[in-house]
Amino acid sequence: PIPHPPSLIPHLHVAHLDHMLRGRESTDDAEFVRTLAERFDLNVTVSSVDVRAAAEERGRGIEETARELRYEFLVRVARETGCDRVAVGHTMTDQAETFIMRLIRGAGSRGLAAMRPVVRAHTFSCDIAEQQRSGGAEENGSSAPPPLCPPAVFLIRPLLCITREEIEAYCRDRKLEFRTDVTNRDPRYTRNRIRDEIIPPMTAINPRVVESLARAAENLASDQDALDSLSSTLLNNARVEGSKHDNASEVYSVAVILDQPPGMRRRMIIEALRVARVADGEISSTHVSEVETLLRPAASGKRLSLPGGFEVWREFNTLVVKRSVVDSAEYQSAISSVDSDVTAGEFSFTFRRGVPGATYESVIEATRRERARIGFDWMAVALLDCNLPDHLIIRPRRSGERAHVIGQRRTKKLKNLMIDHRIPSSRRANWPIVTTPDGRYIWSPGLPPALEFTAVDESQPLAILRAAAI
Repeated sequence: PIPHPPSLIPHLHVAHLDHMLRGRESTDDAEFVRTLAERFDLNVTVSSVDVRAAAEERGRGIEETARELRYEFLVRVARETGCDRVAVGHTMTDQAETFIMRLIRGAGSRGLAAMRPVVRAHTFSCDIAEQQRSGGAEENGSSAPPPLCPPAVFLIRPLLCITREEIEAYCRDRKLEFRTDVTNRDPRYTRNRIRDEIIPPMTAINPRVVESLARAAENLASDQDALDSLSSTLLNNARVEGSKHDNASEVYSVAVILDQPPGMRRRMIIEALRVARVADGEISSTHVSEVETLLRPAASGKRLSLPGGFEVWREFNTLVVKRSVVDSAEYQSAISSVDSDVTAGEFSFTFRRGVPGATYESVIEATRRERARIGFDWMAVALLDCNLPDHLIIRPRRSGERAHVIGQRRTKKLKNLMIDHRIPSSRRANWPIVTTPDGRYIWSPGLPPALEFTAVDESQPLAILRAAAI
């Protein structure tokens, strides 16, 4: 044979993980791999892990735990050895079995697309885990890469175009030794029952049923890629810019989502969760259905908790996806003419005292421009300087607090004022208010100021309070 130039010879490294589930047999498998790699002068990493103990510790199934530990091991070895591909031995027969297994479990097109020839390598701390959503805990076939996976490590399946029978025949013809896992015949496992009880009668009807099922999966994968691209575009169109939410939130128009047919709505929801990096292998079709309920009329203010520390909120005419925030309602900051720049409650505040009254109209005009730019009012206020104490307090509201603000004939609960001025319910508990040291309300970003502190003309010096979201 003509030798390859050195630059074209791939860097190969063999990796094998002993799951310690079959006693001496699994130990012998590991030694077989080590010996074979050394025979071909290939570097090899062989390790072992007690999968059964790990499954009990994690409270999960043995198959699921074994798969997670296996891929974590393979990705780790790939990165440590400078490899950018992890090649596994899934065949066309495995693909057909996966297709049937997911079909039995009620998978949609995403799940029936089954395993892909090339995907981002699985890392289970960040996986969007389409396999659960599609009804399978087997090899992930999702086309969307998990957002936090190592950027240069991909999983490849070069044998998806060949059946298991063809590979075994190749080995027998060339007298190549191979080993078979005896658990592959254990009827307790769903995949084995499909292999032994379902595929044989299907083969009697169509001798090439494995190829047909693999072709169906490939066609569905192509369709799914097109739908994923479309759902991403539609979701971008639904994104609401300049919302009152923090930068860690993704905010979408409910009306734009509802304008799509049901199937596309679900894909947009799945894409929204992927963009927000909701993951941990626990997002299911049930979670997606629950998010759909937030699109219904009269759902404003309702909240849904998702795995991985995320929440989805319905805020008036928008849907908000954000990481859960531990209630920090104990924060308290002082602001004064000396300490005039303060950060509190996800806002930066500035406080200027002794401002000439002649600037009153310019402050009002700046507030109007800000409202036109970001969509809500009262991000700056002009107050009577002489009515204010030496320093002010910035803190969250307390239950039952009331205020008499300009534009109202009587006092009103701050909670109701926040509702009236469309402060998102997901942020009301931590939304900052500015008070006197003895607890009297002065002002809050997005809310009117208290009547007793508000400047109404240019006749007296002003104190100017401003807030900007950070």
